[in-house]
Amino acid sequence: MCLNDNSMNTWYYSFFLGLAGSWHCLIMCGPIIASVKSKGNSNLRMILYPLGRITMYGLMGYIVAGIGSIWLFPAWWYFYYIAAGILIILVMTQKIGDGLLLFFHERVGKYLRKKGLKWGIMGYFLAGMANGLMPCGLVIAGLSIAMLQPKPILGFFSMLSFGLATLPAIQVYIWGIKKINLKPLIYVGWAISFILILRGTWGIGMNQSHYLKHSGLSPIICHPFSK
Repeated sequence: MCLNDNSMNTWYYSFFLGLAGSWHCLIMCGPIIASVKSKGNSNLRMILYPLGRITMYGLMGYIVAGIGSIWLFPAWWYFYYIAAGILIILVMTQKIGDGLLLFFHERVGKYLRKKGLKWGIMGYFLAGMANGLMPCGLVIAGLSIAMLQPKPILGFFSMLSFGLATLPAIQVYIWGIKKINLKPLIYVGWAISFILILRGTWGIGMNQSHYLKHSGLSPIICHPFSK
């Protein structure tokens, strides 16, 4: 089923997904970051806060990829690609809300924010981590790609790249540039969904067709759970 024994990683898809959904971050996280900026003249908190948020994304990606590497069976890898593509579509069309992370935000996020209040300027890092647990459909979509990764460290890099991709839109908000229309970037999200579903569907076909298994047109170099 594979043209080589090295896994074809898709962690970088999360970067493009984060970039595509960055207009959503502009609306939701922009005012929060602006509020943090207004609390004083220290530039350190403007580094610590987003660093905490991106670190939390990375930790979630590590955990999700670790779970995926246990639960995802090699013979079924293509179903998870299809499921990830469909999940991203459901998030983009707002069929899935932001509530899936609400439990962690209530239990862990608020605890981190409370602890951060006692750490002074360094508390902004914990506050940023708490922000990373805010209910957000876009984060859920990013985690769906992290789950496809064959190793936890790649899940970490997946969500790290996702978080970095959201920074430009937030910086645009801080600069006060309000007329940039980032919504067309959502087409990038649709393209990623299509690619994931195509790869999953082709994988199913490869199991049923000798021609597809050896076709030079195959979009699959190697699936990440090959043995």
